[in-house]
Amino acid sequence: MKYHVGVMVLAGLCLLAGGCAGTKSTEDKSNNYSYLDDKTLEKMDNDLSLLAQAIDRADENSESSLRRGISEQARRYQVALISALSDYSSTPRRRLAGVVLGFTGDVSVIGPLLDKINDEDEPESVRINAVLGLATLGEKLRDYPRHDQLMNTLRAVMANKDTSPSMRRTAIAAYAVSYDKVLNDSISPVVDRFVGDSVMGVQVAAVNALGDIGDVSATSDLIYGLSLPSDELRVASAIALGKLADPNKVIVPALIAASEDDEAADVRREALSSLVSHFRGDPDVVFGALLFGLSDLDDAVRESAAIALAETTDERAIDSLIQATGDRSAQVRLAAAESLPLLVTKEKESLAYPLVDLISDQNPLVSRAAQSSLVKITGKNLGENQSQWRQYFYKAYPALDPATAYVGKPKPRMTSNLQGSGGSRTSGTRTSGTRTSGSRTPSSGTRTSGNTGRTNNSGNRNTGNTGRTGR
Repeated sequence: MKYHVGVMVLAGLCLLAGGCAGTKSTEDKSNNYSYLDDKTLEKMDNDLSLLAQAIDRADENSESSLRRGISEQARRYQVALISALSDYSSTPRRRLAGVVLGFTGDVSVIGPLLDKINDEDEPESVRINAVLGLATLGEKLRDYPRHDQLMNTLRAVMANKDTSPSMRRTAIAAYAVSYDKVLNDSISPVVDRFVGDSVMGVQVAAVNALGDIGDVSATSDLIYGLSLPSDELRVASAIALGKLADPNKVIVPALIAASEDDEAADVRREALSSLVSHFRGDPDVVFGALLFGLSDLDDAVRESAAIALAETTDERAIDSLIQATGDRSAQVRLAAAESLPLLVTKEKESLAYPLVDLISDQNPLVSRAAQSSLVKITGKNLGENQSQWRQYFYKAYPALDPATAYVGKPKPRMTSNLQGSGGSRTSGTRTSGTRTSGSRTPSSGTRTSGNTGRTNNSGNRNTGNTGRTGR
């Protein structure tokens, strides 16, 4: 019988999320679960496939339920699974048992899994699933008494050029979750895969692992990664650098350079996202770089900049995010609208008034986000009725109401360039597009920020109650 569990699909599910193992079972061990029939194995295999699908579609409720169910089954049939791992009459049974044992959360399964990995007479499909089972145990691996044996086995798999790229990638992930600096583990085997492996996917897995391990000794290697020809490696390096500390103040300059100058928009986007984690170390410099990101030509980069600015929780970002609600791209307007509640408090709710304009946005996601953010900031729920929202703000903050903007103040004198019958009048020009107090002034078509002169695509937004053209 063939079981269909996908090795690298499951690697994506569990490895870097702290493992898939649950808590220790309190079930009565007197029950007889010492044998796994085909029906039970098929259910386990199906549940693993469903788990992969749930993670792929970001269904957290289904994912949590499936993880819990698989873990309960794994603990219940732990003895039978270990037996199945040695069932030489069925390769599919051995292959599936290796994965499912990782869901037990029991350190005692590590020994049998290591034996299977070291058995060179086994098909690689069985050995790779045993590695995946180890990785699925997550931080439990650090409790294994024979830690050196564990790490030596994984190092050997990682360095073996005769193994498949999938096998090496899985071993790298397992090594990362097993890594313990207190036990004098080294990142060198992972760095070797990064700089020395011939397969791009293995190199990327190594870069990801260096970020997850978080050892600052990897800093120079990851900064080097930002200069490599491969967009994929530069993206991975930018993400990894966001996970490291920056005691020597070299990561921030490297990420800023990538965020401004890299030719790949994906790299610029991830560099901006990673800069947020270094904000506290150099707030003014990082803030300036994030602000510059709002002028990028690429929609996704501007979106990343808007999200990153909000994550700094720096109130200086409010004005910039307000301007970003007028961006030509719906995804940028959406990011700005969703981000504002992170910065605008109830006490400063008048600053959120421009969100009222977004309620009429032609993109329904933007419109709903504007309403939701207004509710979060004001504590009021006036739905999609712009008129009611305006009246709420005008009543609470009269200065926002155009009708009362000049109460007690001289109105500006309006002139015309028309010729009157009594002779020429002074020619005057009224600036088109200027709005009265209380409304947001649309940003002009282009603006130059920083030193690179990248053009800002913000702006071009209809005012008032007319909708924007969403993307």
